[in-house]
This record gives sequence, structure tokens and C-alpha cells, in this order.
Amino acid sequence: MLSAHLPQPPASLTALVENHGAGVFRYLRSLVGDADLARDLAQDTFLKLHAHADKAGAALFFTVARSCALDHLRRQRVRRGRETAAGEPLLAAAPAPASDRPDRNLENRELRDDLLAALATLPEDQRSVFHLSEIEGLSYAEIAGILAVSPGTIASRKHHAVRKLREELRRRGHGV
Repeated sequence: MLSAHLPQPPASLTALVENHGAGVFRYLRSLVGDADLARDLAQDTFLKLHAHADKAGAALFFTVARSCALDHLRRQRVRRGRETAAGEPLLAAAPAPASDRPDRNLENRELRDDLLAALATLPEDQRSVFHLSEIEGLSYAEIAGILAVSPGTIASRKHHAVRKLREELRRRGHGV
């Protein structure tokens, strides 16, 4: 059996991944738009933080994850010689909620698809704030620490993100 010969990760690294892996992956996917790349960047994040496992909180994981993603995107832009867009957030992988009514299922799927498209149009700083606040449930103070800006800046970015999302959803025919 091949797996018997592979080294096992330390228990502390396994615990880090179990406690923070899903949130870090979702956040990275929202930044880079690719599940495989997000997994690789999450692995890099946990390997970087493994030595600091005892004092690493959620904010530090998101800070290091963001840094890994932005570094990757910068390297990618340099290699391609042009700007690249971040892609579709993780919500794209989430199934639409099931309903007994097919018309509701269709409406929910259309709204989800339009919301994903609207999120992809946001600048990275607004998309990050929206994701960390609404999807990961972090406070403005925690997000401010991750992004190294003031809580007031976080509030402003979220306000602008929500306004732009509403405008875009209205433009796409949703009465938000």
C-alpha cells in the first residue's frame, strides 16, 4: 500500500487545516476564481503558518492567505505581461437551494448566477471586504487587521460593494 510509505503531516498542521481550512479555501477561491489554485494557495498558507500554530488566529490565516493570493496574481500578471481578472467567487461551487417549486429553483439559480457575475465586477478590495464580512462572518475590526486598513475604511468599502452589487442586480432585472 503506497499511503503507508508517505509521511504523515504533524498533528498541529492537521488541526490547523481542520479548524481553518474551509474558510481559507473559500476566501482564496473568491480571490483567484480557481478551485485547484485556491487549494494550492491554502496549502502554502498553512505551511507558512505551521511554525506559528500556537498563536495563529483566524485573522492571521486570512492575512497570510490574501498575501499568498496577491503574490500569485502579481507573478501571473508579470508572466503574461498584462492585467488579469481575479475570477468567480466560491459561491459558484455552491448548489442553489432546492425548493419544491421549479420556478423558484430557476429564480434562485438565476439570482445566484447574476450575483456571482456582479461580485466578479467588484474591485479586489471591495470583494475581499464583502467576502470576509458576509461569507466568513468576520467583524470590521478583524477585517481591518487582515487588510491593514482602518475599520472605517472597511465600512466604506463594504458600503460601496453593496451599492454596486445592488445596482448590478437591478440592471440584470432583479428587484433588490
